[in-house]
Amino acid sequence: MKRLSLFTFTFLISASAFGASLKGTADALGQEAIKIGIALGAFAIVRAGISIAMGKPDGGEQMTKALFGIGSVMLVMTIIATLRTITQQGA
Repeated sequence: MKRLSLFTFTFLISASAFGASLKGTADALGQEAIKIGIALGAFAIVRAGISIAMGKPDGGEQMTKALFGIGSVMLVMTIIATLRTITQQGA
């Protein structure tokens, strides 16, 4: 019974207390996702460079995709801020 009441308090009653920090949690998660995206993009650039060095015919295409991918990950916060500004001016 004690565990049931602890479960009830943790997930049902205190859910409104977590609502205030939901935006902060989402922002932190977004920042971590950007860091992971940059790390994966750096790995893709290294992999594409190795493909080019080995003389594979699709090495240039892989490098282009890696550069565009990491560029879009790095610009995502600017794109989101621009879209928010545009939508707020229209309202």
